[in-house]
Amino acid sequence: MSWSQIYLNYDQDALAVYANVGVIRRALKDIEANKVKLIEHNQSHLIFEVDNQQVKLTPQGIQAAKCSCPASDHCKHIIASVLWLHENPLINESKVTPNCDTLNQPLESSKSHSDPLAELLAIESSQLFKTVGKANIRLAYQLLFDWLQSDAVTVQTQGVQLRIQVPQSTTPVIYTAGTGFAGIISELPDKQKQAVHLAVIAYLFQQNQKNWQWPEQIISEHQQNNQQDQLCDDEIILIKQIQNQINTLIEHGLSHVSASQANQLQLLNMSARAQGLPMLAAMLRQLCQLVEMQVNRHFAIEEQDIILLLARLTVHLQTILNSEGEQLANLRGKQKRQYQSNQQTLDLLPLGAYWWESKTGAQGATFYFWNPNDNQYYQTTLARSNKADINFNQYSIWHRISLWQSMPNILMRKRFSLNNPLLAEGNNLSSTGASVVIKSIGWTDLDYQEFRAFNGFRNWKELSRYLENSDVSDGLFDQVIAIHITNTQKPVLDEINQSLIWCIKDNKNNDLLLQLFWDGNYSQHIDTLNLLLRTAHQPLTVLVKCIKNDSNLDLEPFAIIYKESKTDQINIANLDFDYEWLYPKGKNYKAFEASKEPVLKKQMTQINYQQDPIATYIIKPTLALLEAITSSGRLILSNADKQKINQLQYQCDTLGLTTLSHTLNKLAQNQPIEIKHILQTAYLCQLMNNTHYQLPIVIREDET
Repeated sequence: MSWSQIYLNYDQDALAVYANVGVIRRALKDIEANKVKLIEHNQSHLIFEVDNQQVKLTPQGIQAAKCSCPASDHCKHIIASVLWLHENPLINESKVTPNCDTLNQPLESSKSHSDPLAELLAIESSQLFKTVGKANIRLAYQLLFDWLQSDAVTVQTQGVQLRIQVPQSTTPVIYTAGTGFAGIISELPDKQKQAVHLAVIAYLFQQNQKNWQWPEQIISEHQQNNQQDQLCDDEIILIKQIQNQINTLIEHGLSHVSASQANQLQLLNMSARAQGLPMLAAMLRQLCQLVEMQVNRHFAIEEQDIILLLARLTVHLQTILNSEGEQLANLRGKQKRQYQSNQQTLDLLPLGAYWWESKTGAQGATFYFWNPNDNQYYQTTLARSNKADINFNQYSIWHRISLWQSMPNILMRKRFSLNNPLLAEGNNLSSTGASVVIKSIGWTDLDYQEFRAFNGFRNWKELSRYLENSDVSDGLFDQVIAIHITNTQKPVLDEINQSLIWCIKDNKNNDLLLQLFWDGNYSQHIDTLNLLLRTAHQPLTVLVKCIKNDSNLDLEPFAIIYKESKTDQINIANLDFDYEWLYPKGKNYKAFEASKEPVLKKQMTQINYQQDPIATYIIKPTLALLEAITSSGRLILSNADKQKINQLQYQCDTLGLTTLSHTLNKLAQNQPIEIKHILQTAYLCQLMNNTHYQLPIVIREDET
């Protein structure tokens, strides 16, 4: 068959996976308006002119199609060219003998309708392995192992298409006859595509009793990793010791913890690390630090913090004891983040950076970058585990500490190329082992428009749905969220919550309330934001991170993409670091003048959160009761405590919270109280608190 007929096999379902329905709709409009013309037709390619753009189609299929427009891929011009071929098939085109490279070339068939399954089963595994790389082979082997264990893959043949549904995607992976391995299309992220597509082919070989030979090294590595699929006797003994230590802490009373107990937790932490349980070791280290702070009567620690951590730790221990295989391997965690050398160059633009400090003493800065070529975020972190290094602070990180043999204050101004980066999962970059070539320019208008088109939120209803559907325990707090600005109000002070509130509006006049919190030590980020907003610079996009405060999910800005008033140059303002960059020298500047405070207080009353009844009347009183019980170590309830529990049970039953009511009943019925019931109740409250929160978004009721 003629190679152009490959494109006839892409129906609209397949094109929707390659792009989306909106792109197809716009492409069809271009065809109706006669904006698609075939201007060159030969054996090696087809050239189209579509809406003043030039499209090149080749025998390699839609994945190899090129367009002269700025879009990196998935543009309407390519889709319009393919749909034009559907209406105007080139049936008289001479045949082209394809290359035998099954990865990058189409497959030839003597039949007018090829068999897609037979084509994939004819692929040589060794040929694919040379191209996809060891990391993709390793991931594909693990995916195939998981699929065969769970029987979670379905395969359908629809004419010249093969549709494979895998757990990693809500839409099918589609192979169209004649397109080869490179012609497989899916909605998977680019970093996963090759591995999943490779696993799909291996799965088809397995299901059709065909021989597929994996590299011996990959098989050996997988077997070594699976040797830890069950707990050994020493690990079980260690878990029992930790459970006993938890009971001891509560029996003695959390207000009466001692330095010796902190030392015992430190020894258990070291044992957990030595026995290959790094996730457990991290929780023990955090518990040890909280207990040390309690011993020293640190103002920032409360017994409730320890109770909640003990509850999480107990659940983690019980889950480990009842797990095996891959689930146990995930619960073990990783001793160190595994960075792998990536023999490529990343073209990166700075997005923003923020300074952070944890309750346990760790501190550092996280830097975010955007790669316009693959529309991917990357991040890296410079940190210290405690505050012992007096030379490690905001100023030294920004001006003195090397990041890829350059200073962060330079990297966060310009575009740069990162050569031979070390990458880990989650697009984490190692802060060492690579070098940069800094470009003379930073963000351009084209860069920003592309970033704005494919990233972030400009409609608060969509942002609200995204936050409501996100699992706060599954990485939401590690994400960077871009908020595109339509209109803003002046920031106002919230003296009760010790924060600055900045209201941003969308095009429907809905309100998004961003908050900057004052921690009592410094307010540079508050001053920087206020200073930027008082200049003539135009804020374009604000980058925020999520923070959970009681029953509220707050969004705290840390960087702003803005356009300079005089040059129209697009720059980044990092609120934790760029005070001196924006500060007008020679002026005695203050963020808020005392004379203006009464006005700010008056504005503040307009944006208070509503009271959350579940948090106010159930979660907080329950945790306060548990804190009172565990602080003293007295596990016998007084009559007043029993009355409180009865009232809480009544409120839980009224709201249908039967599980929490049942657990509260166990507290009241068993005297002395069993420690496991205390921890169960605390864990339930924590789950409810994590999944029940208010958003800082006000949707106008009269929105049309």
